[in-house]
Amino acid sequence: MALGLCALAACSDGEQTTAGDGPVELPITLSDRSQDPRVQSLRQALADGWDAVAAELYADLKDLPELGVESQLLGARLAAMLGDEVESSRLLEQAKLSEPKDARVWATAAELAMQAGREDTALEVWKQGRDACGLSPEILRAQGILAIFQTGMRQGRRGVALLEKALELDPGLPFVNWPLSEAHRLLAQEVVSTDPELAIEHCEKAVELTADNMEVREFLGELYMGAGRWGEGIQIFEGLLAEGRPLGPKIALFSKQAGVVALRKKRRDLAVEYFDRARELGLNDEELATGAIVLRDEGKKHLKAARAALSAEDMPTAWAELELANRYWPNAVQVGEVCSEGYLRQGLTAFSEDRLEDALVEFEKALEWDGESIMARHLLGRTHMELGDYGEAAKAWHLVVDKARQGGLQLPDPVHLSLARALALDNKDGEARQVLNEYLEFEPRGPYETQTRKLLAVIDGE
Repeated sequence: MALGLCALAACSDGEQTTAGDGPVELPITLSDRSQDPRVQSLRQALADGWDAVAAELYADLKDLPELGVESQLLGARLAAMLGDEVESSRLLEQAKLSEPKDARVWATAAELAMQAGREDTALEVWKQGRDACGLSPEILRAQGILAIFQTGMRQGRRGVALLEKALELDPGLPFVNWPLSEAHRLLAQEVVSTDPELAIEHCEKAVELTADNMEVREFLGELYMGAGRWGEGIQIFEGLLAEGRPLGPKIALFSKQAGVVALRKKRRDLAVEYFDRARELGLNDEELATGAIVLRDEGKKHLKAARAALSAEDMPTAWAELELANRYWPNAVQVGEVCSEGYLRQGLTAFSEDRLEDALVEFEKALEWDGESIMARHLLGRTHMELGDYGEAAKAWHLVVDKARQGGLQLPDPVHLSLARALALDNKDGEARQVLNEYLEFEPRGPYETQTRKLLAVIDGE
């Protein structure tokens, strides 16, 4: 379709055309592209870099009569993507011979030459295309691509102007989204020091055009953070992290900074959320500084609530609060003791209901949280004894007796008698006698002296 347009003027040796050059009346022909959905999918696969999909589609479609010269051009793009420069060049030369007045041929050749790092060739081919076809949408697209990728003079503003002009002339122009996104990113970099809001605007446009470009999204996240838009910035970084980009340390640092800002704005709930995420991503308490204090205080608040729930025998609430207390105040002895108490209560309930296996699990969990709990270990021994597991009962009670003596504690129950009985039932009479004699040695006038001597006599067979 030929249009009578006032095209952008051609430029002299070594210079690229700009929108401000003198006009030259040239007929511009918009390409009569195939609208077959399969061909459109092929173009999109090539634009997005999906080489396997593109190769499969091209194999099925390359002989479509309606494609014409575009068959060679799409094949040249695919060959270049697959690293076969020889095949790509062969197809381009074939296209030039068959359709020397088709702007798509020259634009594709210039773009692929630039992509391969042959800048001089790319510029020369572009000039030939401009002279042969005028500044058609494809030639403008190629000019914009040369502008943003030319070594030492990458021009985002100029690239945006050229590529948007190409789209204005041909709204359906393929292979333009990615370079236009890159042009917007470059322009954002050009203006960020003087106009941060304009930089954000252009970077947002870049992301809209190529949402799968992680580098552009990361740059937008940094712009948001620099503008104090912490929530939006961190949301972008979290999305990138979820997709595999190694941004954990950066997100941790930004989350800490966002937490400090939230504190200043008296948003303690939000500060806790940010500090918690910073710790989750690797910052230690020293690095968190104020954040660590805020999290510890939050943990204490939930621990207090857990104690109150335990006292009210509201176990679901107690466990929910303990989970938060341990999250915000990890490895705290105080939290461990209350968790241990919770499991003790559940174990006692199971024991009283003769659910001995369940009780065993609960008492072992209590010891995982507080390994110094004499009560948990004593109840563990009682449960093993009830189950007839005398050896395990003896192990538990041995530790109870030893800890009590080492700490100078007076046990409310004669655990040494229980220990001796368990050892005797486990056919370890010698060890049972030793336990009883040690009690008499350490506490010759202890409250359980009589019972100890009686049991000793039973074991001795008297």
